[in-house]
Amino acid sequence: MTRTIEIPITEELLRLLDARVRQSGLKREEYISTLLSKDLSGPPTLSEVLAPFREQVSASGATDEELARLFSAAREEAFRETRP
Repeated sequence: MTRTIEIPITEELLRLLDARVRQSGLKREEYISTLLSKDLSGPPTLSEVLAPFREQVSASGATDEELARLFSAAREEAFRETRP
């Protein structure tokens, strides 16, 4: 069973909302429902946070060895930057 809620919002907030709705490709109702579901279900899991990265890696065709080198280089660079 679905319910309908009405809430007052400013014109500026509606403008921002509609811009995001256009970017998402969803209907306004679907977008708001998605936002509420995400917010009320708690923080995303690590798997959900990493999903876009995993998709990019998969699409790039990078090997495990290439990723290991990339992360090692980034870790070493970060370590050097923290040293005086």
